[in-house]
Amino acid sequence: MQIGTAVPRGTLLDLASRAVRRLAFEAWRRALGVFATLRAPNAREASARHNDFFFAELGVDRATAEAEYRRICTEIGLARMADDSIHFLAFAALKVAGFRPGTVLELGTATGETTAFLAALFDPAIIHTVELPDGDPIFRRFHGAGADRRAAAARLDRPNIRAHRVNTAFLSGLGLPDFDLIWLDAGHEFPEVAWDHAFCLGKLRKGGWLLSDDIRPNDNLLFRHRHGALDAFAVTEYLNERQEAKFRYLLKREDPRLYILDRKYVAVLHNTVQ
Repeated sequence: MQIGTAVPRGTLLDLASRAVRRLAFEAWRRALGVFATLRAPNAREASARHNDFFFAELGVDRATAEAEYRRICTEIGLARMADDSIHFLAFAALKVAGFRPGTVLELGTATGETTAFLAALFDPAIIHTVELPDGDPIFRRFHGAGADRRAAAARLDRPNIRAHRVNTAFLSGLGLPDFDLIWLDAGHEFPEVAWDHAFCLGKLRKGGWLLSDDIRPNDNLLFRHRHGALDAFAVTEYLNERQEAKFRYLLKREDPRLYILDRKYVAVLHNTVQ
């Protein structure tokens, strides 16, 4: 092996290196977890109030949005968890506010939970959902043994869902329409996170909404030194410095310990200036 050559994936040396990194990361996570637990009371109010701006600007009572969220989950048989991502509630709030998209794009189907939720919430809108093909190296890295694909199959069996299997680098070849609502939950690292945002902004209609998942800011204690963890934030901030319509940040999970330890956001952009 030449000096400077990366260790091939799957070799014993690579597996040992990854195991050591996992153990070190777990030790670091536990130490920070103790710190976060001690500091949690100070963050409780901040985390609980962080997302108020979104509901206030929509003119929507949060409890009403939560009732709609629960209704759709019951309709499609989706289990609700205490730490559910805020994006489900944000979509419900948009509907309560009177938003009625005709076309919706989702990048990153995964198990199809959000796909099914959007299809039921905004029926009869046409939902285009995009996932990597099985043979793509990124799919093999993040999805195991086709489990996500099997879980998604039943959820995607709705007349208003159109499923596509393609790397997002080649989305322009699909001839997709413009969209009123886009949920971006695909790759979160360079280079794909940059071209995904560019594509979505180019396809977003005036008056439309773009929500982008898993945005970790630079002050994230747990992931700030992990390769690629802050790439999505770099993209949204890059765009915010160069366009009139700005991304704003919904706290993804309102747990005060996560607010300290692993603060993560859903970026929201309303295209009112195109």
